[in-house]
Amino acid sequence: MIHLFKTKRNLFVFSFTILAGLGVLLIFPATGFSADPYRIGPEDVLEVRFWQDNTLDAEVKITQDGKISLDIIGEIDAAGQTTSELERVIVRQMARYNKSISQVVVRVIEYNFNRLFVSGQVQTPGKYTFEVIPDLWTIINEAGGITELGDLTRVLIIRGGDEAGQVEVVNVSAMVTSGKIEELPQIRRGDTIEIPRRVAGLPATALSESPDMRNIFYVIGEVNEPGAVNLEKNMDILDAIALAGGPTEDANMSLARIISKDGRRTQVAKVDLYDYTDNAIPGRLYVKPEDVIFLPRRSRGLLGLEATEWVAIIGGVSTFLIMSHTLNLFGMGEDE
Repeated sequence: MIHLFKTKRNLFVFSFTILAGLGVLLIFPATGFSADPYRIGPEDVLEVRFWQDNTLDAEVKITQDGKISLDIIGEIDAAGQTTSELERVIVRQMARYNKSISQVVVRVIEYNFNRLFVSGQVQTPGKYTFEVIPDLWTIINEAGGITELGDLTRVLIIRGGDEAGQVEVVNVSAMVTSGKIEELPQIRRGDTIEIPRRVAGLPATALSESPDMRNIFYVIGEVNEPGAVNLEKNMDILDAIALAGGPTEDANMSLARIISKDGRRTQVAKVDLYDYTDNAIPGRLYVKPEDVIFLPRRSRGLLGLEATEWVAIIGGVSTFLIMSHTLNLFGMGEDE
């Protein structure tokens, strides 16, 4: 009987402890579960409302150098702050001129700072902005999903920002169908997501299918006919570029890249095509199924002219000066 009483008492104490803990959580929510507040950035649009004087209300866009301009107080640094922090700054600045202003509400009405781009075979390509950038699969769906010619097995992520120019190739179809959406690469501000076209215009397969490596490759960037190309035996990188219509005039042949998939990993190899053709360095590079060959754009030189164009200009000027000097020596450049 005593043992039964102790068991019931222990159960009561345990139940009371659980209920008390739940009550504490309801009354004092754990701060660890709250998401980090949004930090304002350039090109965001803010709504600023003054409770004591609505004639001062304004909608302002943050400039590229991170500032906003308000009546009476002028420019304020806004980028990098939360809305609550900016509210306190505005009240403090305004109090110098109007002490009756004690409360301001700042709200972000356009999240333009966290922007990215979706292109290729999606229903609604273009620029997308977010308060918090979601996962890759959500972004593709935000763009209306792929067209019937879209290829989810070779989605390209072209990095922006500090990683500008880096390219990742992701088999989104395999990751989604295997329930591994959380393992998709994180998308960051300034990235471009490119959904390629399926080879030969074939309709897209169902998402539930996990396709094997197909006998095609892709050539993108500064080539005349970018897209998917059928892979033939013993084809190297020069053959591949030729089949894509050859490089454009703006192609940077010294910084070509081959992006290959080795199991679940993606490898990127940089190739100087001048060394490749002149000195066979590295040795012959064969194209493998579903490789991506990327030819970047060549940067323009001073005043938008290439080095060869500057050589021609300088050479022409030099020739003119030498001829003028020669004519002057013989008295042929003076008026008679």
